[in-house]
Amino acid sequence: MEESNTTTTTLVPAVARAAQILDLLANALKPLPSNEISRQLGIPKSSTANLCIELENLGFIVRKENGYKLGRKLVELGGKYLSGIDALREYYDLCSSLPILSRESSRIAILDNTDVLYLGKYEGRQQIRLTANIGDRFPAICTATGKALLALLPEGEAVERYKENPAGFVQMTDKSIKNITQLKKELDETRKRGYAIDNEEATPGVVCFAIALSGLREDTSPVAVSATVLSQRLSPEFKQSLLNDLFALGKSLSRSYIMVQSFR
Repeated sequence: MEESNTTTTTLVPAVARAAQILDLLANALKPLPSNEISRQLGIPKSSTANLCIELENLGFIVRKENGYKLGRKLVELGGKYLSGIDALREYYDLCSSLPILSRESSRIAILDNTDVLYLGKYEGRQQIRLTANIGDRFPAICTATGKALLALLPEGEAVERYKENPAGFVQMTDKSIKNITQLKKELDETRKRGYAIDNEEATPGVVCFAIALSGLREDTSPVAVSATVLSQRLSPEFKQSLLNDLFALGKSLSRSYIMVQSFR
């Protein structure tokens, strides 16, 4: 009998292993055969093969190029989840109605440990297309949404997350935050000004502003909304107008928007 080289502590190991397989395929650069999935996750080959067959039968994964990749069922489930968040529909409506933000790019995101996960994106009329799409993860320290959400955590918690996970200090550009000292300073400044800034830390030539909301009206999970522009267009007057729209967006979406109150 094959034995896994990992210790299972979950109540339903098969479900946990299936979730591990989906996470692995989500981050893989190419389709993975079941024996490679088994090797990377430390799951017995026979168990891996059976799980892959069942996930394939359910539409969660598909065979391609002698391996497996994510299937369309996940898109369907993700779409149903997002469509059930009323505030996301309102987010798009508000973005399109605001005088300045309607022409710019915006994102709405949540925090997952040291990453941000994007739930929605609004593309304005400017010739700028960001790489962050719905469902994408980005290092929180490189994004305005991520820094806004980290600043909303209880004091000291953000620093502890990075002490436990130093790999979270991902360098997307030479302006990205590099260490704990820079992180603490940036989060302190974010709390004082009431909004976060990504000053070409994710993409050269692109600046992003974000505010954190303690929760959407029907959900208490913190989210952040952002506005993104090319740095060459960012005059002081335009910046303030953009921030005014961003605050208006946050106020309409949230029942309690702490960071904006601190700015005002």
